[in-house]
Amino acid sequence: MKIFSSKSLRFLAKQIPFAFPSRLIYSCREWIDTQNSRANNYRSARSSWYELAEKSESHIHPLPKTLQAPNKQAFDPNMSYKTTDSYLHMIRNCFLFRHKGIILSSFHGCFQEFTHDFNISSLQQYFRKHPFYTFSLNFTKVEGTGAVLISPESQNYYHWMSDVLPRIKLYQSVFEQIDYFYVASSVPQKFLDVLPAFGIPAKKLVRLPDSEKLHFENLFVASLPGSEGRAPAWAVNYVREKLSPVNKVLAGSRKIYLKRGNIVERRILNEDALIIYLSSQGFEIIEPDKLSILEQAALLSETSIVVSAHGAALTNLLFAPQNCTVIELFSPDYFRTDCFYTLAGILNLNYWYILGTKPQGAKWGDIILSEDILADTLAKI
Repeated sequence: MKIFSSKSLRFLAKQIPFAFPSRLIYSCREWIDTQNSRANNYRSARSSWYELAEKSESHIHPLPKTLQAPNKQAFDPNMSYKTTDSYLHMIRNCFLFRHKGIILSSFHGCFQEFTHDFNISSLQQYFRKHPFYTFSLNFTKVEGTGAVLISPESQNYYHWMSDVLPRIKLYQSVFEQIDYFYVASSVPQKFLDVLPAFGIPAKKLVRLPDSEKLHFENLFVASLPGSEGRAPAWAVNYVREKLSPVNKVLAGSRKIYLKRGNIVERRILNEDALIIYLSSQGFEIIEPDKLSILEQAALLSETSIVVSAHGAALTNLLFAPQNCTVIELFSPDYFRTDCFYTLAGILNLNYWYILGTKPQGAKWGDIILSEDILADTLAKI
């Protein structure tokens, strides 16, 4: 029979039950202010703190181009918007848990702002379905000062480049104080290979397994840069400058088609025919998954036209020359306009889109793309 110490029992008691709304902390800064207001001068000087790292931005993007009937309603929410301020937080006596980058207070209140919505549902809704998601029987105490480089889906190329890497810039003022940077163990090695370009050596990296809960006396946590799908210009420019080739071209000349690779959803069912046509028009057929991040950056820096289905490969628009043309191919099942349309707007790229049609009986996201519309679009460009 296992005997729990009084310390272990207190740890378990703090987690049971997880009370959904009351245990969600909606603003880390307000929580820090409240904690410090209750402490005397001595304690508040040694407690959690925060500072503004990057100011909010306003963005207005041009109406996207298409030869089909325009779907202005789908693009309206992302044609003009304001990003949020980005902060650096030092949180004392807290927990880091799971691949989603969950940050918990000492009493296991969850800081909502450090996790984008799970599967397009709010964190509150997610916890209602999984009330013991943050529960664990024990934890590991960490010596030294940590910094978080984890976000939901950080093993996805888009989220790694847009949600994770920009946070490194927010840590610059305290870089020398950080002993270890924590990444999700699910992140591919080739993603980690670019971290030296951001000043993070391999010896400072720690992979966090999904089941492990870590306790820190001192943990730096940077804001997620913007809302999901709307990276601010400072984040885009930071990653672009760190990873772009040294010898940049002013105007590219290569035409490329980015294949989605071995995927099981949102397939272009007539892709073979499209590839034959695009090849006849001088397009190179590229499988980004087979290239390193630096190889993808070098390739995109030389392009004049990029054609691709909506997907993580279009993250490489980060490295495209100004005035490069992108044609994004959409499925009516997943007409999401906040990732690459907004990125193209920030970088002053020439953005076009084509909406495919879904055949009867096709799987979710699968489409047929009109060869005629693609040909007419290229001719118009």
